[in-house]
This record gives sequence, C-alpha cells and structure tokens, in this order.
Amino acid sequence: MTDLDLIADPSLSLPAEWEHWLGVADEVADELRSDAVEREAAADLPEAEVELLRSRGLLGIALPAAAGGDGLPFALAAQVTRRIARADASIAHILGYHYGWTRILAHYDTETTRRMLAATAAQKWLWASPGTARHTGPIRLRRDGDRMILNGEVGFATGAPVAQRLFTQVIDAESGRLNVVAVDPAAQGLTIGGDWDMLGQRLTASRSLSFVDVVVPARELIAELGPVTELQDPFASVAVLNFQLMFGVIQLGITEGALLEARAFTRERSMPWSHASVSEAGEDPFILNGYGEFVAAAQSAAAAVVRGERRLQWLHDQGTAVTAEARAAVAEAIAGAKITATTTALTVTSGIYDLTGARSAGTKYGLDRFWRNARTLSLHDPIAYKLNEVGRYFLNGEAPRPSIYR
Repeated sequence: MTDLDLIADPSLSLPAEWEHWLGVADEVADELRSDAVEREAAADLPEAEVELLRSRGLLGIALPAAAGGDGLPFALAAQVTRRIARADASIAHILGYHYGWTRILAHYDTETTRRMLAATAAQKWLWASPGTARHTGPIRLRRDGDRMILNGEVGFATGAPVAQRLFTQVIDAESGRLNVVAVDPAAQGLTIGGDWDMLGQRLTASRSLSFVDVVVPARELIAELGPVTELQDPFASVAVLNFQLMFGVIQLGITEGALLEARAFTRERSMPWSHASVSEAGEDPFILNGYGEFVAAAQSAAAAVVRGERRLQWLHDQGTAVTAEARAAVAEAIAGAKITATTTALTVTSGIYDLTGARSAGTKYGLDRFWRNARTLSLHDPIAYKLNEVGRYFLNGEAPRPSIYR
C-alpha cells in the first residue's frame, strides 16, 4: 500500500489509479535522486528530466478525460509533485507549475481552451509561464487584424526553455485590459536568456524572456479579463491560488526529502558524539528528539497543505458562481498552509545537520541542496506578506483583494 505521509496510515485506502501514479512518481523520484547532486552541480537545462516526466505519463494525469488526459483530480497531481520534490525540488517546481497552468485552462472551459488541452494531451506538451512581469514591466499586446503583437521583458520564467507552450499574461496597450495568450517558446522574436544562476532551484530553467514583435494568432487568446488596475473577478482570481498551494506542496516535499536522506545518513554513517553515553547515533536521545520534532512539524504542514487543496477544489467546483467571500476564506487557508510549509522547510533543512553530524556537511552528500532550494523558493512571494494578510483577515475581517497576484 502506498502512503501519503512519512508515517504510515493503516486506515488509508487509496483508489487503484492513485496507487499506480504515486508508484510511478516514486520510481521517477528514485531515478532523479540517484544523480541529483551531480545534475545540480552541472546546472544544465533539465531536458532529460522533463523527458522522463513525459515518458512516464506524468504530464497528462490531471488533464480532462474529454481532452485525452487521464482526468484525475488535482489533489493527485499535488501529491505527485510532493513526491518528486522529495528528490528534486526544481523538477517538481516545473511539474507543479504545469499542473497549475493546465488546471486554469480547464477552469475557463472554452472552445479555445478545450482545443489547447486536447493538443497538450496528444502532443504531451509541457506548459510554463512568464508570470505577471510585475517588476520588469508588463508585456504589451497590440492587435493587428487577426494577429496579436507582443513586446516586453520578463525577469524569469520557470521552465520556459523546456516548455512547448507559455501561459502568457499581457496588457492590451489600447484598452488596458489584462489578457492571457498561449505563446510558442520557439516563436520568432522571443529570446530566452541564459542568466539563471541562483542559490537553489538551479534546474528550474527560470530564465529571462524578451518579446520583440512576437506574433501570436488571435485564436491563441485564452482569456480577456478586466483592467489590470481594477479588482479582478473572483472567478478569474482563483488561478493564482493554484500556485500559492503548489509553493506549500513543494516546500513540504523538500522537508520530507531532507528528513528521508538525513535518516539514511544517520542510520548508515553517523557516529555518536564523544560525550554521549550510547554506542550508536540512533540511540542518542537528542537525535531521537530532533527527529521527533521535525517529523511532527512535517505532519502538521502536510495536514495544512491537504486541507488547502480540499478547499481549493471546492472553490474550483463553484465555477463562475464563486463569490469574493468564499475566495477570501480559501485564499487564507492556503496562505496558512504556505506559511506553515515554508517555515517548517527552512527549520528542518537547516536543522538536519544537528542530527547527522559533522561528516554530513561534506559536499558529496548534497544535503545542503534541500536548504538552498527551500530558501530560494521562500523568496517567491515572501511569507512576511502572507502573515500580514492572514492577520488582517482574522483580526479585522479584511479580505485580500482578488487579483492575479495573491
């Protein structure tokens, strides 16, 4: 039986499809784990890693059955992402974002998005996105008959160099309205930079993008939303919650991956400290207490993340009937999950060295990658603002403004 958490749940009974795909995810994670340290050091484009995801069928599990996908729930996609993050948080980041973008396509449920989802399933596309381009300036759209012309720059776009389609948010230069279009990364005029050199998440291929008169056919328009300076419709602003949740999912996976590798190191290599009155590191009460504390924290983070996904699924199921009040309540549950998962990841990935000992600091073991990945990911929409947001909501009843940003 496949378990979802680090501590087995004998009461759990998963559907056969879940058992299968979680097993596939574990096999992929094992393969990624086998050379994770070497691959991260090389920092090459993760083309082979994405092909591994594609060849094992993981890109299509959450695509609608009507489009040719497996039609499985987003909750399973989140659990698959969590499993992959235990081994390689960068590849989990790319995969989790793919699940998020394709979920939004299905959420809109138009003739255009149905066509795109069918093509995604048939050709096994990976989706990525330049995001919202808040800091380098928005991408501008100019209409020219049945064409759309895009110009602008984006500081980084996770997975863009290895994707087949970009979910691209742009501002209509004439109307000021937010639009979403699908862009082929190979389009003429689109340049992908080579400037991703970060502390962690090194294999996310999060490189800069430059759009210079990039031509996109009008039929690639995914959605036309409201003016960017105004509040977005609650239905449209559900999209960003997919990614807020995925941050929590990936941080949770990082935490669990660090604990699993630390446990293996303690069992196989750690020695008791000279002042300890035990013969084995696994008998040291301080080490045992440390693992107990960290596993308990991981369990708490897992519960918060799973609860957030359950509420988000309910919100998606409301469709266009979703209200601002419902959206706010779900957003704050997800914000709480992200806060808990992030703080837990940072604490655990730093603290495992106290449980594994001096030898574990050797670079060949690569235990540092867990903290570096967690630290880098934590800077995406810092939790300081999420703490403030949850505090305002709980204390003053002040709901977050429905937007594409939070």
